Amino acid sequence: MGDQASKDAATKQRIIKHMNGDHADSLSLYLQHYCNLSARSTRGAVMTDISLSAMTFITTDGKTHTIPFSPPMASYADARTRSVDMDREARSALDISSIRITSYLPPRNPIHVFTFGICTVMWVAFATKHKLVPGNWLYDNLLCYWPVGGVQGYLWFLRAIFFPVLAIHIGEAWWLDRTRLRKHGVERGSLLWWKFVGSNFIEGYGCYLRIDKEVERKKKEAEKAQH
Repeated sequence: MGDQASKDAATKQRIIKHMNGDHADSLSLYLQHYCNLSARSTRGAVMTDISLSAMTFITTDGKTHTIPFSPPMASYADARTRSVDMDREARSALDISSIRITSYLPPRNPIHVFTFGICTVMWVAFATKHKLVPGNWLYDNLLCYWPVGGVQGYLWFLRAIFFPVLAIHIGEAWWLDRTRLRKHGVERGSLLWWKFVGSNFIEGYGCYLRIDKEVERKKKEAEKAQH
């Protein structure tokens, strides 16, 4: 009996060490799904104990959370299968993919680069329109040739499209977060999140295409690794 208890204690410590060291993302998903915690509050959570009937965690605010096993495990040998099943259930419920985006994907395709450049010029035009006064080089030498109304026509055009363009790009950035970034493990508010949201705010749909292409590439790699 003593030998079995000793073996169980060693097995428990191996499971805890493995989960904390290699599956921090799964711990966060467990707490979000089974304990209804936010993604932010589960950041840095650690498993502190496991028994045949439950897992115990502590979050960075010092609170303890317990997730019961239903049904309880027959032995600690079941822990791997049970944790995988819980991960799968949590991802399905939260709509979180196992494919993670871990680095920013800048525009490299010529069309994306061109679109990014044109959109950047547009945002600069919005930001500097108040400087277009007599004496400004653009005002005196270029915008006078604007096809409809000269300089005043150009300024009217900028004012007319500013709010529709702003609304569209804010909506695209919001939708990117909802359908791509959160789904593929990019934490809201992180530096990587800001890079994608900022890029998407400037250029629009090209950012979606690059993420989708990267996700498809990683899916194919995962499929090859299984064979």
